[in-house]
Amino acid sequence: MSRSDAARPPCVALLTLGCAKNVVDSEEIASRLEQAGVTVGHSVGDPDVVIVNTCGFIDPAKEESIRVIVEAGALKSADGPHALIVTGCLSQRYGQDLAELLPEADALIGIDPAAAAEAALRALGLPAVPAGCIGRLRSRRLTPAAWGYLRISHGCDNRCAYCAIPLIRGPMRSLPEDELLAEARYLAEDGVRELNVIAQDTTAYGTDREGRPTVHRLLRKLCAIDGLRWVRLLYAHPAHIDEELIAVMAGEEKVCAYVDMPLQHISDPVLARMGRKVTREDVEGLITHLRERIPGVTLRTTFLTGFPGETDADFEELLQFVQDARFDRMGCFPYSREEDTPAHDMPGQVPPEVAQERCDVLMTAQQPIAFEWAAGRVGTRVLVLMEDGAPSVDGAPSADALRPARSRAEAPDVDPLILVAGDEVPPPGTFVEVDIVGSRDYDCTARTVGGDRGTP
Repeated sequence: MSRSDAARPPCVALLTLGCAKNVVDSEEIASRLEQAGVTVGHSVGDPDVVIVNTCGFIDPAKEESIRVIVEAGALKSADGPHALIVTGCLSQRYGQDLAELLPEADALIGIDPAAAAEAALRALGLPAVPAGCIGRLRSRRLTPAAWGYLRISHGCDNRCAYCAIPLIRGPMRSLPEDELLAEARYLAEDGVRELNVIAQDTTAYGTDREGRPTVHRLLRKLCAIDGLRWVRLLYAHPAHIDEELIAVMAGEEKVCAYVDMPLQHISDPVLARMGRKVTREDVEGLITHLRERIPGVTLRTTFLTGFPGETDADFEELLQFVQDARFDRMGCFPYSREEDTPAHDMPGQVPPEVAQERCDVLMTAQQPIAFEWAAGRVGTRVLVLMEDGAPSVDGAPSADALRPARSRAEAPDVDPLILVAGDEVPPPGTFVEVDIVGSRDYDCTARTVGGDRGTP
């Protein structure tokens, strides 16, 4: 272990792939390592150990994970990293197969952050951190200083026919409300001003616990925490959005008027085969109700094209629905045929190239809607949170360099940005009022107007 015997502290490169849930897992890994005196970085650089936290949800994510593992393994040498640890969803699902496919991996851990951290400590010749000395499991955050994630449950009980998540992460296990509130208070004390509430299905929170705590009650309690300014609920299943949750989103000033509800499809036969628990009539009624009850609501959704049995007529119905519903934010993915899921062996498998073509057509139809939505914001004044990121000059004078920001209508990492110019643009992590003065395709451009510069 020649490298970590040097004067500098032992160093681990932690590479995180996949969704926000993986980010939280990596934060727990990094926190445990740093409490043991290990330096943790984001890039390979010059580390003693590399940890790759993988995604195994769909084929493109698996391919990316394998590519990163191979690239990290190729760096192992007498003068490079001496251990490669693979953790996360891919190793959880395909551990034995990966051991044969990727011999450069020294350990395949699965989705247990504590086990991944312990494997890295063993590779460094360091003792594990005693359980009683761990303290805050997320003392190290990987998100920007002003915003973070609060994961409220593990796993999922929905059992959608195409989804491998229950196979990987198991049934839903809601975390105790008091633990979540304590974690949220700690995050607020650590400078978090925007709290993004995540789970595989946030709206099902508490249905598995005694007393059946609810996500709407949790949101109200989160809003009472000093320091938090925005609370954003992500990954809401349309079958579980009820009147109590809508009332909180409409009435709590801190809760962002932002509904992220993956719909996946709109054709009733496809929805039924998917196991989505809603019909087209349910979805259309919910959209109308959300827009009526929540002033200025931003609606985000995702769709899945090429699900087994999807006919040309089913897709045309979906395409027309997208054009009529005019979602503020929309994503689309072609169906990925996942082993051991009910959809894997369904009749009527759609050729992958057809699924991809339909996905492209759907996104093309959404593009002018999104462009018009961005252009329609010109002339409005909004409060934004300045984001990390280098100014975008685009040939303009330095005073007009554009700096990234988000309003309540933009979730981190997945939505377009508001690009802010001005002589005194405040630093990242600051709230400021801006006038939206233009649009650039999906993004908006804005100028500062003074106003609210601080945090509560």
